[in-house]
Amino acid sequence: MFCSSCKSPAIIYLPYSKTHLCEKHFKEMFDKRIRATIREFAMIKRNERIAVGLSGGKDSCVLLYSLARLRETLPFEIIAITIDEGIEGYRNKTLEFAKAECKKLGIEHHTFSYKKEVGLSLDEIMKKKGEEEIPCSYCGVMRRRLLNNAARELNADKLALGHNLDDIAQTVLMNIMRNEPQRLARLNEPLVEDEKFVPRIRPLMRTPEKEVAVYALTSGIEIDFQECPYARHAFRAHVREQLNETEEKYTGTKFKIVNSFFAMEKALRKGLAEDGEKLEMKYCKQCKEPSANEICVFCGMIEKLQTV
Repeated sequence: MFCSSCKSPAIIYLPYSKTHLCEKHFKEMFDKRIRATIREFAMIKRNERIAVGLSGGKDSCVLLYSLARLRETLPFEIIAITIDEGIEGYRNKTLEFAKAECKKLGIEHHTFSYKKEVGLSLDEIMKKKGEEEIPCSYCGVMRRRLLNNAARELNADKLALGHNLDDIAQTVLMNIMRNEPQRLARLNEPLVEDEKFVPRIRPLMRTPEKEVAVYALTSGIEIDFQECPYARHAFRAHVREQLNETEEKYTGTKFKIVNSFFAMEKALRKGLAEDGEKLEMKYCKQCKEPSANEICVFCGMIEKLQTV
C-alpha cells in the first residue's frame, strides 16, 4: 500500500479515516494532533514546569519525547518522575528504559518507590493480602498519591500523564459501569481545586494506543512492551478486551466514546456542582491531604496493611 498523501510506501493504515500514511506523514499527523490537544485544553503555558509521569512504557516515553520536541516552539521546563512499585522482573526493566530516555533527552529524572514512601513494595503487599485481593486497587491509589506528592515536592505546575485514547475510553466506560459520576466528572479536571493537587494533563488522550506504539518504533524510542504482570487481574483488562472487539466491528467507537464524554462533561459537572455536599473538600485527619472523607483512601489502605 502507498501513502494517501504522497504515494510513498505506507507504514500504517488508519481505519477511522480510511487513509494510509508513510512514516513522514504519519509523524506529522501525530505531532499535529498532540499540539492541537494541548492548545484545545490549554494544557501548557509558557515557562511552566511540567512533570511527566514516566513509567518507561511506550505511552509515557512517547509523551516525554513529544513534549521535549514541543519545547522547540514553546518554552517550558520538563522533569520526569518514575514511581517504582516494586514489581520484580518488570519495573526494574522499565526503570532502565526511563533512565535511558531521560539521559538521551537531557531531562532531569526523579524516582520514588513504594518501599521507601509506604514501607512495602507491591509484591510485598500482595504477599500480605493474598490472591483474593486485586493488586490494581492498591496500586492505583498509591501511585496517584506518590505522583501528586512528588510533583508538588518538585514544584511542578502540571503533571503530564501518558493516558492515550484507548485508556480514556476504557475509563469512561468503567466509571459508567461502576455508577461513579464523580470520578467521570473529574477525569479531565478536578471538581474542587486545592493547592495540594497538582493539575493533571493528558496530551495523548486523542491518540489511539496503536499509533503511540508505531510512533515509538519509528522514532527510535527504546521501550519495553511488556505488560504489568498484575494487569490481568484488573477490571480494566476485561473492558479493554470488549472495547477492542467493538472497535474491530464498529470503527471509530473509541473516538466516539471520548468525544461523547467531552460533550457531556460540562453538564455532568454542573449537575454535581448543584449538590454542594458531594463536592465539599475535607482534609484527612492523618496525612492532612485533601479527601472526601475524614480518613482518605490512601491512609485507610495503609491502616489495613499494618493490621495484616
